[in-house]
Amino acid sequence: MTLGDMLQRYAVQAMAATAIVSEATMAQLRGPAAGIAVGVAAAAGGLWALQGRARQKSAIAMGPSAQALTWQVHAGRKPLPSDSDTFRHIAERMRQTSEHVRRTTAERGLKKVTLATSSETSSWADARSTGRGRQGHVWLGMRWLHPRHTHHLPAVLEHELAHLQRRDTGKRIAAESAAVAAVALAAGLLPLPAFALATAASGTLAVMYSWWGELACDLAAARVCGRTAVADMWRDDLARDRTGPLLPRAWAAVRGMRTHPPLRLRVLCVERVPLRDESGRSAHPLHTPVAT
Repeated sequence: MTLGDMLQRYAVQAMAATAIVSEATMAQLRGPAAGIAVGVAAAAGGLWALQGRARQKSAIAMGPSAQALTWQVHAGRKPLPSDSDTFRHIAERMRQTSEHVRRTTAERGLKKVTLATSSETSSWADARSTGRGRQGHVWLGMRWLHPRHTHHLPAVLEHELAHLQRRDTGKRIAAESAAVAAVALAAGLLPLPAFALATAASGTLAVMYSWWGELACDLAAARVCGRTAVADMWRDDLARDRTGPLLPRAWAAVRGMRTHPPLRLRVLCVERVPLRDESGRSAHPLHTPVAT
């Protein structure tokens, strides 16, 4: 079964369940409790959207401070004789990344993008972004700047910048709010079996929407950096995951699948799905050879 066939099958199943639940919901909307149920659903979806927007706004507002405290403090100062070779390399990669983002921000339809990182252990492999309008903020863990792993920096950076270009933060908040409202409406109108089906259908559609965005950003990164660069990044993650204990690894995989597709699916997608404008691509400005 191809990737397209698999995604199409899941989409058809979720849409069929949604159609069944929708018909049952429409029948219940003619009942006396419809007004209350609709009001509760609208309030639940609206509150979810408000808290999402508040977190989005806070992340963008804190971006310049986070950049000054965790990024620019290293990238902006001159090297000292006491600095180690690793630190010098990391600081130089920070400067290169800042320059690349500054130079290409307008080309991406964005106004301002801030960068930040952290020395905390849990953020070693962090890579995430938040956007609001034409502004964005990108968090990058130290793994992507370290000499042993920095050859993956172009791919992971282009993936996060693609999220900002696509305005994925706002889309995700809207999709989650719609799912919350749908579940709240089903809880107020439907019997338990139909409510369970509605919850499963809403959750499946929300997960599929999130997966679609991640795969789209993988393909965007592949168009800039090449298929091999993106696929190798995910293969390295697969190899790294195999070194951990089985149960924590399995739990992390299940938890991560709520928002991100499995790594093997990402590799398959980036290697097989046709790309636009694949010819004539030059080396990425942040490209470096693999450390040996």
